Formats: sequence, structure tokens, C-alpha cells
Amino acid sequence: MENKEELITIGRVLKEWGLKGELLVLPLTFDPGRFSELSEVVLKHKGLVERKKLMFAKPHKHNLLIGIEGCSTPEDARKYRSALIQIERSASLKLPEGIYYYYQIIGMDVYAIDGCHLGQVKSIFETGSNDVYVVAGDNKEYLIPAIKDVIEEIDLEAKKMIVKLMEEE
Repeated sequence: MENKEELITIGRVLKEWGLKGELLVLPLTFDPGRFSELSEVVLKHKGLVERKKLMFAKPHKHNLLIGIEGCSTPEDARKYRSALIQIERSASLKLPEGIYYYYQIIGMDVYAIDGCHLGQVKSIFETGSNDVYVVAGDNKEYLIPAIKDVIEEIDLEAKKMIVKLMEEE
């Protein structure tokens, strides 16, 4: 693949679907409807990176069904199980104020209100009601809920987050 622009993940293939080589996809994006606006995606799987034309994308329960070029049988589709679906960062949608992409948060330095450096955001997981930032410090791991009562400030330019820690009992 010649293009060196950074890729961001917008979905993950769960499994093949049906008899026509469709893929069942877990959307990992703020707006799953954006898949229907894409003409091309990058699939990363088993050490391979493939750029594919996106033939269609349609909602299916809480997931998506997509079709990609060259994938017309269940056997074709099976090789993409667990593949990450990515796009170039420049193609990512502008988000509403206070909403961030995971790639913008992961790696951010996290500080308590008193200025104490807690560590860096290493990963994010979803709980259903809100995301939780996993912050790895020197000797401790913090689980920071991504809610207004805890997150005081996020500065994307400085890659810095200020949080109000909950009282320990």
C-alpha cells in the first residue's frame, strides 16, 4: 500500500454472513451510517493490509452488513474474520463539541486537578452507559469514567487531560 497517511479504525469484522460473501461488522465509529458514504476501506487482518472498494453497507440490528469487491462467497468472506476496517484519518468526520475519537484520547497525558501526573491513556472500554479510560501510571492503573463530573478538561493540541478523581473510601 503506497499511501502513508495514518489509518483509523471504524469497524471490526465479526464474521461472514449469508451466501453472497457479505461481512457482519461491529461499527466502532460515532456514526455507523457513515459507512454508506464511503467508497473504499482498508482491511487489516493476519498481517495483511488490503484496500477494497466498498460495494454497500446496510444496518443489521446493532451491527452492519457490508459487501466488498472480490468477496462473493462465504469462503471469500471467512478470511476477513476479525479484520479491522480502517479509513484514512483525513476522511474521518468532524465530531460534535465534547465528543472525541479513540485515537485522539489514547496516548493523552492525564493529570489530576492538583497537577499530579497520573499517567497516559492506554486503552478505552465501553460500559454501556459511558466509556472508561484506562490510565497507566508508574505504579498504579486508574480507571477514569468519561463523564462530565470527572473529566474537567481535554486539550487535544497539548494531548493533555485534567480529571477530578473520585474520593476513595
